[in-house]
Amino acid sequence: MKNIFLLLLFCLLITANISHAKAGLISFGGENIITLVELPDDERFQTPEGDNVDIGYIYKSVEVLFIPLWNYDGRFAGMLPEDDLYIDLMPLEVEALTLEAGVTLPDAPYLDFWHRIGGKIVFLVLCGALAGYMRHNIRKKEAYFSTLPTARERLKDILINSNGFVELAPSILETDGSAKVEGLEFIAAQKYINSVISISVFDMSKVSIAQVQAQNEQLVTRLVELKKVLGMKSQNTIHYLYFTFDHSPSNADISALKKLRQRKITKASHFIPIVVDFDAQIIDSTASMYPSKKVLQNCFIQAEIHPDHVTDPASA
Repeated sequence: MKNIFLLLLFCLLITANISHAKAGLISFGGENIITLVELPDDERFQTPEGDNVDIGYIYKSVEVLFIPLWNYDGRFAGMLPEDDLYIDLMPLEVEALTLEAGVTLPDAPYLDFWHRIGGKIVFLVLCGALAGYMRHNIRKKEAYFSTLPTARERLKDILINSNGFVELAPSILETDGSAKVEGLEFIAAQKYINSVISISVFDMSKVSIAQVQAQNEQLVTRLVELKKVLGMKSQNTIHYLYFTFDHSPSNADISALKKLRQRKITKASHFIPIVVDFDAQIIDSTASMYPSKKVLQNCFIQAEIHPDHVTDPASA
């Protein structure tokens, strides 16, 4: 019987495998080994090189944030002293080894509660919490109303105080003695996922459509360099051009502004014009927007100021 087991282990060792555990925020295909039965440390259960062999269980898993979500390709293995080295064992071979050693193989399933069920429960709870947090933030932004007196002021308030944009002075584009961008009131910028988003807000009561068209190419060139000026690293940049009107523009004016939309493929930059009509309370865009149109439309409504929220300057 001893010679049979030695021959079995020798043959299996010829095709010994190495398990590779892949670590990371998202990992899959990595092999893990757990010990099922420790065999006696005698020559009956040793390789020709004298290495002791125990019965283990090897499996692959899919993990997200180190949380096991799915286990597959489970099978028996002969565990060797070297951490990542193992011998594939068939069920009949495992049965023969346990009989020879006088030990009992644990009942299936072989993985613990955490790897079988616990990880899935924790992951679902985390996903639910994240979804709730995101939903709360979205609703908070959608419910943000400014108490400032004019729609123009409220638009700025919503961008900066509700959506986390950083306000920049128009002079940031006036590098190397370049000319002033006419009608530009302020710039708002934000790092969003792997993109830089900027919003250039124009007061169309201070600049004509012809002036906007004439300076547009120069504006585009300066905005392309904005992320370098700010020291932001990203693969893409999205530049929204807000053209705000106190009195409703004509259809011809709106059409002319929409034609300013362009995309610089080599610079990974996209320029999207948006017409904000404070008079008619309309936001007109040629593409999807961030912040959303629903959020920005709050600028058309002035929030009520409750007396109990007003502080007397004399008592401050």
